Amino acid sequence: MSVESQRRQRKSGVGSPPSPGDQGKRPEASAKPPSGAKGGGGTPGQGLPELPINWSFRGFMITYILLVLSFQRAHGYFIEQYLRGLGLLNVELSSLYRTLRQLESAGLVSSTWEHGAEGPARRVYSLTEAGRWWLDANAAVLDNYRTLIERFFGTYSRPEGTGKHTE
Repeated sequence: MSVESQRRQRKSGVGSPPSPGDQGKRPEASAKPPSGAKGGGGTPGQGLPELPINWSFRGFMITYILLVLSFQRAHGYFIEQYLRGLGLLNVELSSLYRTLRQLESAGLVSSTWEHGAEGPARRVYSLTEAGRWWLDANAAVLDNYRTLIERFFGTYSRPEGTGKHTE
């Protein structure tokens, strides 16, 4: 992979999954990925979107967007409010809508325009089969990280006087 394509992947937040054991493999706990998703990368020959290179804020935001859409179809403003309610206070609507368009282009979400009783039509987003697989794969990766983090804090102790460590 060229340096330029790696830079584009980092900028877009799309690439290989971060896993504690092997940076290049998909989590084994995930189901077989669906076929027909748009976008490049993923498992060779399947045309699936790849998972985030790292767990930057944007990587977490993508995973949380897909989580929200796994519960219900939603418009951008609802998604933004939900993310803020989870503590992701740095979410900007312009960044959220750009991310939603990228997720739709990758085949992870779909959208339709819906007219409400009041106000203009709103774009409502839904999770696709490929988006569900992507979410499940990321959940498996995060579960592995949780185990590592719990192990770390189970053995970590701070030197006296540097703050308290709670167990």
